[in-house]
Formats: sequence, structure tokens, C-alpha cells
Amino acid sequence: MKESILIVEDEFITADDLQLTLEGAGYRVTGIAVSVQEAREMIRRDKPGIVLLDIHLKGKLSGIVLGKELKEESIPFVYLSANSNEEVLEAAKLTEPYGFLIKPYREKDLLIALDIARYRHEQSLQSKWVREETLKKHLSDVLHAPASLEGKLLDMARVLQSYIPFDYLSLRFNSPYDKRFVATGFLRIGFDEYQEAGIKEIAVMSGVKQEEIKRLLAATLPDKTPGYYNGSAFRELFPSQPVKGFLAKTFQLTSYLVMPLLSGDGFIFNLYFYSRKPDAYNDEHLSLISRLQRPLTGIIDSIASMDKENALSAPWDVSRMTNPKDNRTPAMFDGIVGNSPQLLNVFDQIAQVAPLDTSVLILGESGTGKESIADSIHHLSPRKDKPFIKINCAALPPSLIESELFGHEKGAFTGAIDKRIGKFELADGGTIFLDEIGEMPIELQPKLLRVLQQREIERVGGKQPVKINVRVITATNRNLEKEVSEDRFRLDLYYRLNVFPIQLPPLRERTGDIVPLAVYFAERICRQINKPFHGISATMLSELERYEWPGNIRELENVIEQSVILSDGSSGLTLKRTLRNTLSKLPAQAENPDSLLPIRPLDDFKSQQLQREKEYICSVLKRTNGRIRGKGGAAELLNEKPTTLETRMAKLGINKRDFS
Repeated sequence: MKESILIVEDEFITADDLQLTLEGAGYRVTGIAVSVQEAREMIRRDKPGIVLLDIHLKGKLSGIVLGKELKEESIPFVYLSANSNEEVLEAAKLTEPYGFLIKPYREKDLLIALDIARYRHEQSLQSKWVREETLKKHLSDVLHAPASLEGKLLDMARVLQSYIPFDYLSLRFNSPYDKRFVATGFLRIGFDEYQEAGIKEIAVMSGVKQEEIKRLLAATLPDKTPGYYNGSAFRELFPSQPVKGFLAKTFQLTSYLVMPLLSGDGFIFNLYFYSRKPDAYNDEHLSLISRLQRPLTGIIDSIASMDKENALSAPWDVSRMTNPKDNRTPAMFDGIVGNSPQLLNVFDQIAQVAPLDTSVLILGESGTGKESIADSIHHLSPRKDKPFIKINCAALPPSLIESELFGHEKGAFTGAIDKRIGKFELADGGTIFLDEIGEMPIELQPKLLRVLQQREIERVGGKQPVKINVRVITATNRNLEKEVSEDRFRLDLYYRLNVFPIQLPPLRERTGDIVPLAVYFAERICRQINKPFHGISATMLSELERYEWPGNIRELENVIEQSVILSDGSSGLTLKRTLRNTLSKLPAQAENPDSLLPIRPLDDFKSQQLQREKEYICSVLKRTNGRIRGKGGAAELLNEKPTTLETRMAKLGINKRDFS
């Protein structure tokens, strides 16, 4: 007997046909519900293995409401739909169904969809178990590592980042004996890089006096129960919890999750995870952090009571808690440049999935860097020392793809004078990357499906299957759901590949990364052609940031390369007229010689005693959106220590908030 299935369908004839088909295929049907309320009652009585769920149901509640609940309870479900508009389909997609069937559908499609749902659910459960065990191990390492109170809290934050994402992590703990408390936090500025953001630092960032921030903290009682608040629910807390409103305004935060912890010696710790995404947290995050109460409390208990008392009695030296040089981003994501929240989210997804064998589907427009993401996944995986084979499905003639992927036997076809080993066999033990998977001919897709299902291939002209152990990463710039609906891509293959999708943002949505990318490409290309790099003009940077980049990172690299070639090598790069024609969406602007501010160390100003130091620092801060620290920050571009730069800014009356 296969899994039990609940049918949620308000059309009697359709539901009856479904039951007959499913029971004939060996499934047990637990019942037929015609509304969300009835389905809830049936699920309470007899929890099904899978739910077949119609989107449009009787009553006020749609199937999408139930889909959200099923997701939270980890019950796999497949949507049934007919004539749904794009808005409804997008809402349904957000609930992350395990399959989607468009009415009318064939019996074969139904059974395949259920098979895929079962497979994806098993993969998901295994992935969650592995990830949670890995997380607990890392927390155990933090527990046993010798470190100060500050160091342990920062290490704990780093471990949790990939599992419970945050843009700002606030830590508060209260004395068990009186009203004293300590509050500090970490602002994420890179993949594994955090800027101290305690009361002193936030006062500098916000322009609000420390005494006022302390007053807001004292007026906000710590949360007593775990919970999360997204969007409007978060904003509704501001009147009664003013410090949350203040932090939201300072760091553009729109949601938070809180976990109170009680140490063995009576200290009350609160962990606040804040995000700029309005729907960042859900029941799964809350459930995970609740299951982690014991290891997290263990870390707090490992900190001596005297250290906690000392922290309450004296201000923390928060600067010891971060180390700008301890930034693993370049090593982990070599060649991927940027620190925008959108890109950091991609980094987090890579860190989550890389250690597993799960299939990954990388989605994104042309030129967004899908191959670089595949490189990172492989090199961060246990297969990193094994082969990594790349195939561009769009670059191979349809007649050669099968032989190229699976190999052929001698004499299999005219011209096959020798046996050939295919790419899948060459990748055995390692990873294969199938770029532009949407271009794969429909007639070849069943063979790829067999590889995913049975872990074996069959050479062209071969008689025996060959077992292989290969991780499959695919990428496409096509809308595969549309390709499926138009019968150009198999539904079952799509759901096999789409176990862990990673959506890459287009460059126009991560404009904060344009400047560091431009500098990265310019420096690299100048080295390649032996030209000195004197920076990029402020005018050019401004125009690069205003352009929409339909060709994304690849187009930006081409523009920078042209600019380097056309430059005379004696001054900062400028956007020549020929290049401006490339950026046709931008209006032509006269270049201002005063805006040509090449990047140079600030020591140059000391020797030349130029009067434009303030103007120059402001131009660099504009490029980095006011960010001083971290990779691509103003301090790095100016070859200065962050503290030195901040001191000079204070003397010159420069407030970085004016540039963020």
C-alpha cells in the first residue's frame, strides 16, 4: 500500500474520479473534503501522507490558505487548478507546493505528480535532518571553544545565520537580581562579516544620543515568549515597544523573530533576529529555534557568571567582537562580487545546500552569474576534489547531446568508430552542471529523468545500464513552468530538478553591487592588458548605477572592458561617447572634469595638501552607499583603517547617513 491521500475538491465528479484512480494505483484515500474547514477536521483525525488540493473551494477560504498550513505542518501537497489567473498562481507558488496539476490532466500526469511529491518530500526531510544535525554540531563547537562572552555570542550568530537569516541581530540580557541589562547587536555587512552595532555605534549611525537610545531600551520590556512578527504585525508593536520602531527606522527593518533563553544562573537572554524582508520569518524558523533552546542555553551556561556580571557593570568592548579580516567570502565565493542583501541571501542558500547531494536548479536572467554559483556549490561540497563537468545544452546540436551526455558504444551509429565515455560517466563521484537546461530536446528529457531517479545511464547503442554517482546542478534563464505548460519541458523532470531552486537577482535589483563589480572588473582587466588603474570617474559610476543592465553582470563587464581599452591609462576611467551609445537608455551628459576622482590612498592628500579631502571622501561614500567597513567599503577603497576614516570624517563634519 502506498501513501494515504486526502482529496480536497468541491466538484463531486472530479473527486470521485480521483478516488477511483488513486485506489486503482494502490493509494489509500483517507477522505474527500469540499472546504478548508472540513479538510482541517479530516487531517486532525487521520493525518494523510499527501494532500491533493484544489485552489478554488466552497466557502470563504481558498486552497491557498490550507496550502500555507500544510507547509507549516510539513505535509506534502499537490495543487489542482483550472483557469487560475496569474495573481492566484503566484500566491499559490509562495506556499511551495510539491506539485501543480492543471485541469484537465491525464491519469499519467497525476501519478507522476504524486511520485515526484513523495520524492521531493523525502529529499526535503533528509535535507532538514542533515542540516539540523550539522547546525547542532556547530553550536556544540561554539559551546566547547574557549572564548569570552562577546566571542561566544558572535560565534553563535555566525552559526545561526544560514538557518535563521538576519540583517541585524540584537542581543539583550537582564540581571536576575535587579533592573540592569546589556543590549548590543551585529549588523550584517558581508557573508561572514558583521559590524558592531551596540548603543554607542547606533548613536553614531543614527545621530540619536546614547542617552535617548538607552531610554528607549528601558521603556521596552524584553519578550517573554518566542514568536515572530512580519510586516504590519511588526509595525503594530512600535507604540508599546519603541526601541523596535527606532531600530526599524535606523536599519530599514520590517520583521523580527525572538527567542528568550533562561540560563542556569538566572540570567535572561533574548535573541532578536531582524530582517529587511517583510515576510522573512515563519513557523518553520520558530520551530527550529525552539528545538535549539537546549544547545543555545548550553552556550550561555558555559559563560561564567562573573563574566555576565562584569558585562552588566561595564560597557562592552564591542570592537573585539568583529574582525574585518576574518571575512571568508572571497575564499568561499571566489569571483562573486557584492554584499547586497539580495546577494547575501543567495550566499546563505549556497551554504545551506552545498554540503548535501540535493539537486539544485539555478534560475535567473542571462548574465546574472549562474555558472559562478554552480562553481561555488561544487567547491563547497564534499565532492570538491572529484570531477566537475560543465555542459551547455544550448551549445550542442540536438543530434549530439545524447552521445555527449551518456556516451556511445562502438558502431552505435555511422562514425562511431570507438567507444566513447559520456559526461555523466566522467563526472562519476563528482558534480555535473547542465547549463541552459531549458534548451534540452523533449525527446532526451526521459533519459535525464532516469539518471535522477535510478542513478544510472545507458550509452547510445549500449545494452546494459551503467550505475553512476553524480550530483546534478542545472541552470536556465527560461521560465520552466511556462515551458511545461506548453509541452516543451516534462513536468516530472521539472519537479525532479527543482528540489532546491536558487533565484539569482538581476543586477538592476542589486544596484549597491554595481560599484564594487565595476572596480573589480576594471582592476582585473587593467592587469590583463598591463594598463595602470587610476579609479573610475564619479560621472561614469553615476551613469552605471542609473542604467538598468538588461545584460546584467556580463554586460557590465563588457562595458568596463571597452572603457579600459579606450582609456589612455593616465586618469580615471570615463564613459566615452561610444560607450554611452551602448547604454542607450541613459541621456547623454557632458563629462565634468571635476568629477574625475580616481581612487587613491588618503595619504596622497597629506603630501599634496589638497583642499578637496572632504569632497573626495564624500564621493567615495556615495559609491559605497555610506558603507565604511567590509569588502568594497569606503575604508578598503581608501586603504585606511575604518576607525581612522571615521575619525577623519568626524573632524570634517561628514555624516555617513547622508549617503545611505
